[in-house]
Amino acid sequence: MQSNASSISRMFLAVVVLSGLAVLANAFLHANSVDHVRFVSFLMVACLAARLKVKLPGLTGNMSVNLPFILVAVAQMSASEAMAVACVSTLAQSLPRATQKFNPIQAAFNFCNMALVVAATRLAFGHLMSVIVSHSLILSVSAVVFCLLNTVPVAIIIALTEAKNALKIWGNIFQLSFPYFVLSAAIAGLVLTASEQIGWQLPLLVLPVMFGVYHSYKRYFTSGAEVAPAPLANAKAAIAR
Repeated sequence: MQSNASSISRMFLAVVVLSGLAVLANAFLHANSVDHVRFVSFLMVACLAARLKVKLPGLTGNMSVNLPFILVAVAQMSASEAMAVACVSTLAQSLPRATQKFNPIQAAFNFCNMALVVAATRLAFGHLMSVIVSHSLILSVSAVVFCLLNTVPVAIIIALTEAKNALKIWGNIFQLSFPYFVLSAAIAGLVLTASEQIGWQLPLLVLPVMFGVYHSYKRYFTSGAEVAPAPLANAKAAIAR
């Protein structure tokens, strides 16, 4: 039974990786950029934010604060630029610190899953633009789509590898991550509103805000490390992947 679950998990991993690589290849075959300076500034700041990783209590996983930059890239940049910002910063998050070991399988899953999430969120964003007038509402719905598509595959892979209930795992992940997604969507909305008046310097202005968010989460998880319930611990691991 355990061997069967392991085989299914490897198949699921292979599907995510191959699908993600196909989406990436298609995006970069049709790559284009309108504002190179703005793209590079977003990419660099997103990678810096990704390195602001919160160590989750009792786990090897972590959570970073690069989501607002990814959402803005999805809303304003081309497919290739949005995927570069999202996937490269996700890879930066996966890089271990000096005392840790690099997990190439987990990094590949995170990288390719992010490509799929960005592609699907861009499709949803484009469709919503044709039926909804309010840009704030469009961004909010797109953030929910991003949240769902980002957490469901993680819940599935955890359920397959640990022989647990995927729906229950996803519920725990969603409960813990939803406030962060809401906050990120709000910050992304402010960035999009201010982007007409501020140029490439805008990401630099947002980074200190995310630095504050990082310290708040770090303090919260550190203070709760000793009392974190086991079911929630598994969900926190999922957020980090």
